[in-house]
This record gives sequence, C-alpha cells and structure tokens, in this order.
Amino acid sequence: MTAFPFNIYIGDLGVGLFLLISGASMYYVYANQKLNLANFSKKRLLNILPMFYIAYALAFLYNFWMNKGFSHDGISLKWGLSTIFGFDSLMQTAGFPSFMLVGEWFLGMIMMVYLVFPLLKVCFEKQTGLTLLISSIIFLVVQSVQYPENKIWTLVQLTIGLIPVFVFGMFLQKYAKALNNIVSIGLSVFVLIVVSFGKFGDVPSKIMMAIVSVAVFVILTNVAKYLEQKSIKRCVTWLVKYAYPIFLIHHFVINQVVKHFDLLMVGKLDSYILFVLCLSIIFPISVLVYRLERMILNVK
Repeated sequence: MTAFPFNIYIGDLGVGLFLLISGASMYYVYANQKLNLANFSKKRLLNILPMFYIAYALAFLYNFWMNKGFSHDGISLKWGLSTIFGFDSLMQTAGFPSFMLVGEWFLGMIMMVYLVFPLLKVCFEKQTGLTLLISSIIFLVVQSVQYPENKIWTLVQLTIGLIPVFVFGMFLQKYAKALNNIVSIGLSVFVLIVVSFGKFGDVPSKIMMAIVSVAVFVILTNVAKYLEQKSIKRCVTWLVKYAYPIFLIHHFVINQVVKHFDLLMVGKLDSYILFVLCLSIIFPISVLVYRLERMILNVK
C-alpha cells in the first residue's frame, strides 16, 4: 500500500510532482521576462552538474577502494560521455550501457527540460491553449504506444514523452488563483478516490502518474496556505537545502547498506533499524556534498 499510493508506484508520484513543481516554479520565476539564454543555461548547469560531479567522485572513490581498482566490465569508455553530461542514469534506465553510480534517470530528463524551456516559455506565453493541447497530444500518444524492447523509444518516453507534464505545471501556475477553491479540491479528491479503488490496469503507468500527480498538486497548493508558520518554513527551507544531494546519493548508499542483509529474512523491527541506519549515513554525506560544492564554487 505504501509503495503504491492511489494505485501508482510512489516513485512515479514523486517524478510527477517534481515535474509539475518544476514547471510551476520556473514559470513563476520567469513569466513575462525576456530570458538571457547564456545566463539561464549557465545558472541551470551550475545548479546541477557540480554537485553531481562531487557525489559521483565520492561514489567512484568508494567503489575503487572497496573493489581494489576500477573495472568497467567490458563497457566501452565512450559511454562515459553520458556521465559527463549527467545522463548516465537516464541511459541505463532506457537499457543502454552506462557508468551510472549516483542520481536518478530523471536528472537527465530535467536537464533536457531546462534545455527546451526558453522555447516552451515563448510558445506558452503566445499560445497557451495551443501549447497545452499539443503537449497533451504528444503526452498521450508517446505514453500510449509501448515498445518495451526498443531502447530508443523508451528514451523518447522518458524525455520528450514527459516534457508535457512540465508544461502542465506551467499551466497550473498560470491559473493557480482559479484553482484555489473548494471545487478544485473536491474534484481532485474525487479523482484520487476513483483511481484508488477503480481498475485501470490497461492505462499506461505514466498517464496514471500525470492524472494522480495533478490531483495531488492541486490539493497541496490549496492546503499550503495553512502551513505558513515560521517554524514550518524554517524546517522546509533547511530540508530543501539538502534535497538535491540527498537525491543524488541515497540510492548508492542504500544499495551499499542493504547488500549486507537478506531482505527476505529481515523482520519488521530490523527493517526500521535498517531504515534509520540508511538515514544516518545518507544525511551527513549529503551535507558533505553540499558543503564541498559551496566551497569549490566559493558560494556562501
């Protein structure tokens, strides 16, 4: 149940909300502004790649020490190019060889979103309805056509096929005031109830992801105004500061920890202890990665 809220995988819900929030926040910041492409690209890359490189270097050195050397298991070093640009996890998820150690597949996907955002912004501001319609069609078509053995098509589904969800976030931000009412909450709750108890096994997972994520997003934006106490804001701000390094290294750390246990034999109490152990390792390493990046970039 906890792994599949509202009948979708919890990881998909996280990805959907991340894309919606990214689209909403990017539109909020840059709406009706003329973008300087050079400054925009530089800022996005500096927000993503330096910390990725630091996390990757730490993971690589750990593996180098534990394995007593570096082995690329027959993988051509040319695939290291995808690591340089932060696309290695995305490539691995699509079925291509990679040297992936840290991060998630949608790190590469969100970098592609940032790459096309200036064009999306122009189209969205000039023809909002048409941009939303075309995005919706692209999303439905790409996610409905399944070629699970085709690596290129899987890559398309995980990139071009998900950019429309980012556009949906832009749309939700533009019309946030119109959605700030009890009717929107009621409809969103109704959608979540229907998808939770209905049978939608034939609906592609990413389409279900978008439906559920939009409903949850609308509910969260409506209730957020009741959570604006200073103590909550300070806590959230503190957590957000380390969210990206946590995102980068959590899978690597978890994999290193759990490989020492037979997870099929671990009891409930042991699972909780293992969870706390993972957290106690992940957080200090995340702080280290964050501070190293600040120090290297000379940012206070």
